[in-house]
Amino acid sequence: MHRPIPPGGVFMKVISLRKWQQRALVCLMAALMHTQTFADDCGSAPIPYKANYALTRNDKPAGSMQMVLERNSADTFSYRMDTRAKWGVFRSYIHQQSAFTWKNGMLRPDRFRLTQQVSFYKRAESVDFDWETMRATGTKKRADFELEIQPGMQDKLTIYLLLARALCDGEKSIDAAVVSGPVLKPYRYRLQAMESLDTKLGRLPTIHLRRGGPNSEKQTDLWHAAEIHFLPVKLVYRNRDKVITMNLIDISFSEANSGAEAPSIAGKRASASQP
Repeated sequence: MHRPIPPGGVFMKVISLRKWQQRALVCLMAALMHTQTFADDCGSAPIPYKANYALTRNDKPAGSMQMVLERNSADTFSYRMDTRAKWGVFRSYIHQQSAFTWKNGMLRPDRFRLTQQVSFYKRAESVDFDWETMRATGTKKRADFELEIQPGMQDKLTIYLLLARALCDGEKSIDAAVVSGPVLKPYRYRLQAMESLDTKLGRLPTIHLRRGGPNSEKQTDLWHAAEIHFLPVKLVYRNRDKVITMNLIDISFSEANSGAEAPSIAGKRASASQP
């Protein structure tokens, strides 16, 4: 027969373990508690933020970019990206804005607008999503279009938030369809490595993703950091002999629009193992 454990017996037994056993137990308990918090954060709505990036082209300063996510109501958001660049004698300004809904744990784009001006050249693009009829309508290159959509499809801005959410969930391969004018473009991202990166925020562990194969003319590399809710701290876009780099300068989070206090920006650190 087993003897009954006296009051405090379990505690006395734990502290009698060897030091390495105690440490292992503490680490295990901490990991379990952290995993629960991580899961809760991944399933919650995006946190409003503002981020500023510096742009370079072929290692030369080329402009700046700002991304701002704002909360309009409990489940509706606006997301914008403003890019100001200078390529030689040409100056470019690109404004992109997305309105989306956070519904049942999913990003659902409702409206996307893009305007671009390069010196005297101007262009505009628009997409409106109707999730009741499952159709998207819009204009690109002065031509109207309409196409069928499916749940999970994104616009050119919400794809960044989708990436952050997927990385938070621990995914290594991320596939999404993005509405780009009259066509649906497949965006396929693959995990390359877990890398430590020097940034303006200090040295951060990052998740390196890549879109585009080794033989592709166009290739995009992104480095996302758990410390800033899995948003990108660096992006490198290659198109033949052109290399455009985006490096994070600063970022701030706020729940002021919803009246709630913003949680800590520290997120779950991804595993350091290679894919």
